[in-house]
Amino acid sequence: MSFYFDLIEGMKSMIGKDKKYANPTQMAKACGVAPNQVIRYIKQERGKHIQVLAKVLDEVGAKISFPDNKNVEITNKFHHVPKVLARPNTSGKSLQQDDSYEDTYAFSLSWLQKKGNPDCMKLMSVTGESMAPRIEDGDHILVDESQKDLYEGRIYVVRIDQEIVVKRIAKIPGKVLLISDNPEAKPQQIEIDLSDNSLSWEPVGRVLYVAKDLR
Repeated sequence: MSFYFDLIEGMKSMIGKDKKYANPTQMAKACGVAPNQVIRYIKQERGKHIQVLAKVLDEVGAKISFPDNKNVEITNKFHHVPKVLARPNTSGKSLQQDDSYEDTYAFSLSWLQKKGNPDCMKLMSVTGESMAPRIEDGDHILVDESQKDLYEGRIYVVRIDQEIVVKRIAKIPGKVLLISDNPEAKPQQIEIDLSDNSLSWEPVGRVLYVAKDLR
């Protein structure tokens, strides 16, 4: 996935005020391709045809080098995790990809593999102080959407109807409790009755890591 994200980031870095291209349409015209192709590539809405890629790379002056085994090993040490919105996608089982395509973040691949499935991991910005001080407003959390089994004491992203919440899990017979770490948060806990089929909820994934600025 490294080449894919490097290509998108490289294209984005050349578009904007005081950049080589004022907008994606200008880049597309310079490359001799349809404007919607460049726009949809940047938004990750379509695959990449080799003919279009060749024209874009030729125009921007990019070079492709085939690395030796040593360079392959270095490249494979990192994995790019996409930033997503704090709302569910249409299925309700995953976080929604941001159409504006925020930056991806590079993590050590071996570090991610020890924690879960890197291909199912996403970054999400947290709003609110219900999980303070462990997770505060504006912090970024790393979520593994492959880990949906709820373990007591762990922190998960959970969908309730169309709302996304970040809570610690507790269990009592027949119920799952979504607990706020912040004792001043309201509500302090949300009770999920497992026998109530009318309630629309879904574990989205387990929170593995918190990135925060020093305050």
